[in-house]
Amino acid sequence: MGDLQKLVLLGVGACNSDLVDSIREINGIRPTYELLGYLTSDGTPKPARKHGLECLGAHAYAREMPGDIQFVGIWGGAKSFWRIPDFFSSLGLGLDRFETVIHPRAYVSPQSSVGRGSVILGGTMVGVDVRIGNWVTLLQNVTLSHDDVVEDCCIVTCGATCSGRVQIGYNCFIGTNVAIVDGARVGRRCLIGAGALIRHDVPDGEIWVGNPGRRLHTLDEWRQLKGV
Repeated sequence: MGDLQKLVLLGVGACNSDLVDSIREINGIRPTYELLGYLTSDGTPKPARKHGLECLGAHAYAREMPGDIQFVGIWGGAKSFWRIPDFFSSLGLGLDRFETVIHPRAYVSPQSSVGRGSVILGGTMVGVDVRIGNWVTLLQNVTLSHDDVVEDCCIVTCGATCSGRVQIGYNCFIGTNVAIVDGARVGRRCLIGAGALIRHDVPDGEIWVGNPGRRLHTLDEWRQLKGV
């Protein structure tokens, strides 16, 4: 086990189950990772028996762990995605301490780039000259076509599709089965609701839904309505 990369999960939420699956699939092809356990916000163990993993402490403990340990985790959802940058910043770790995990049944073109701490799950297809930032999550069966850009701290959920030259701005949440086409740009800190069709640029900090896509709220208005 000494030659394996030591790895710690940043949480054990629902999507982290898929991340554990990715890690085990990778190890099944070629032993790569030694999965040591997980951290939680306050160090309280979670019901993680299905993973067989140990709670190693609170997230703050990450900065005290040996330098040969890498970290990865799917953090945030539709009700908290805008907190992702603060979460990773709060860990106090250099970018080089974050591992990138790509499921063996995902495809990423050799001409594309994927940043640190990003996770790409099974069935996802990443075409030529795509740029994926740091701490990006692409869930199952996402399709990114040529020249797409996904900036840091984004979550793109199951079945979302981007045609060529689409840009998803910093810290966005893209819902299930969304289609973004015609080179549209989604601004910073936007949420695109499940099943939406986006054909035009979305301004920063807005919530868009529907087919065709239309503005529903600003992010601030939406957070007030949801109480989050």
